[in-house]
Amino acid sequence: MAWSDHTYLIGEKVRVENEKDEGVVTRIDQERGLIYVLFKRMREEPYPFPEAIDQGVIVPLVKMRKW
Repeated sequence: MAWSDHTYLIGEKVRVENEKDEGVVTRIDQERGLIYVLFKRMREEPYPFPEAIDQGVIVPLVKMRKW
C-alpha cells in the first residue's frame, strides 16, 4: 500500500466543527470517501473525505512533516 498525502492524519488529534471535544482520526476509507473520527465514550463518526478537510469541518491539530 502506498502512503498518500493524508495518511499522516491517522492517529492524530483533530477538531471537528459543532463538536465540544477533540477527536482522533482512526481510519481513512478512500474507496468510500470517508474519514472516521473517534470521540470520547468510543463514539466514531464518519465524515466525507477529503471535502471535510478542504471545507474546514475537520481541522487537524498537527502539521504535515516534509521530508
